[in-house]
Amino acid sequence: MIALLARASLVHLSACGWLCLSSLSPLRNQGYLNILFIHAALLCLTILNVLRTACTMLHAVVRPELAFTFLRSLPGVRRIVERSKRQILLELEVSLKSGAKEQKICELPTSGLSVEDILKTAARLKNGDYKQLFYASKLTGTIYASDTRHRDLCNTVYCDFAHTNPLHSDAFPSVGRMELEIVHMTSRLLSSDSRIEICGTVTSGGTESILTAIRASRDFICHTKGITNPEMIVSLSAHAAVYKAAEYFKIKIRRVPMDENGRMNILAVKKALRRQTVLVYASAPTYPHGTIDPVDDLSNIALQHGCCLHVDACLGGFVLPFLSDVEHESRVPKFDFSLPGVTSMSVDTHKYGYAQKGSSVILYSTAIMRQFQYTSVADWSGGLYISPTPAGSRSGGLIAQTWAAMLHMGYEGYSKAAHDIFAGAKKLREAIAATEGLELIGTHITMIVAWHTSTGSNIYVLNDILTSKGWRLAVLQNPKALHFCITPANLSAIDELITDLRSAVRLSQTLKTVPGGKAPIYGLAHGLPDRGVIKALLKDVQDVMLNNM
Repeated sequence: MIALLARASLVHLSACGWLCLSSLSPLRNQGYLNILFIHAALLCLTILNVLRTACTMLHAVVRPELAFTFLRSLPGVRRIVERSKRQILLELEVSLKSGAKEQKICELPTSGLSVEDILKTAARLKNGDYKQLFYASKLTGTIYASDTRHRDLCNTVYCDFAHTNPLHSDAFPSVGRMELEIVHMTSRLLSSDSRIEICGTVTSGGTESILTAIRASRDFICHTKGITNPEMIVSLSAHAAVYKAAEYFKIKIRRVPMDENGRMNILAVKKALRRQTVLVYASAPTYPHGTIDPVDDLSNIALQHGCCLHVDACLGGFVLPFLSDVEHESRVPKFDFSLPGVTSMSVDTHKYGYAQKGSSVILYSTAIMRQFQYTSVADWSGGLYISPTPAGSRSGGLIAQTWAAMLHMGYEGYSKAAHDIFAGAKKLREAIAATEGLELIGTHITMIVAWHTSTGSNIYVLNDILTSKGWRLAVLQNPKALHFCITPANLSAIDELITDLRSAVRLSQTLKTVPGGKAPIYGLAHGLPDRGVIKALLKDVQDVMLNNM
């Protein structure tokens, strides 16, 4: 049977591999992203045909993932796949190099360049960046602080403290004081009880905050309960940083589905609980759909089970607290330290805190929890060592500009920005709900507005049409959807988005593909059951891009 399977697999793979290789030459003059997506799709098609053969022959005798692993291990299959991958990566590399307008600097100049020459080169490089950033931007998310005076303030303060390092607190007590005040100001937004001594630190961004919280939660619960094989429960909508944390810290992930409103499924969480569960991970809101997980229910579960509960409020931490007074059927539910089961929260100050990149805050309900994120060394030959965050040295400039941003915004500034975003999201949601062929995902009105097609239209074709009009939306999967993250930078473009979206919906109902679009690729990748092929190709693509930008 194995020989027959191998023979059938190779027949399909060879045919599709020939198709992949023979299609390369017409694409040489297209942009590198189109080349990447088209050839990645053809590689997926190759594997998909093999898998179809395998599923037909194996039926339910072998689990699909085992069949995929077996097929990829066949020498003939492996050789053809590797040959196709090499060709794809070669085409990508050629495209990147051909698009480079500046000669790459590979070694230090013999003599230092002049200030004028360096600034001119930097300006030429910047000229290739996206232009319409701070007003009427068509980018989803990405740019948050749009006010020129505010950004200038942050830049000025950063420059004044760029040389400082909070690791050397005796030399630079100023940034240590600023970090403490950032944590205090942030924590007071996320707790209705001033008696709770919430503590934390400033990090470089949301991913570091999430990683730090997961590691501290793991070590705390493993220490107190004697667990040696930790697990954490996450929703399918949880931020991708949880997978990075699982890899780094050797934690098994148990993924649970979302309910009909895109929120973490409570019944599934209860079924996933084990003795070794150290953490339940919730979002307020989720990145894909902007829904707020049922943190109140999850708080009770965490208390009953004796595990930690982390709330990812990287997006919502500086928006949701200011919307409690909004009279609407989807009012903000409790999601913060006012719930006794919440043990940690991550809040990005470089998003809706309106500081420059990269800046975030990790908060804990108790000082004991925070200690489990520290690294202390008592017998190092370099002396006694203590570091509160994964990074040793940190930029005092980033801390200082975050502090300045928060003081400049103030409570009223944050409140106004949050209500403006709420109004923009409400307008966009109402327009989508009134557009035949579209359907909203989730009921909460947050900065994220997500939708999918409710008719036979292809959501990815819709995205291609909008892309041709200059929009850059987030493309989602499981389920197939799009989202737009509203910020002060793109708030003034909402009316234009609504107009373009309605036009695109009408056009997508008669158009199967957009020339040069990525709809066929997204659709194929969405349906491919073997995600290992995609993961491996993404790593190779990342290598090429890092080496050739």
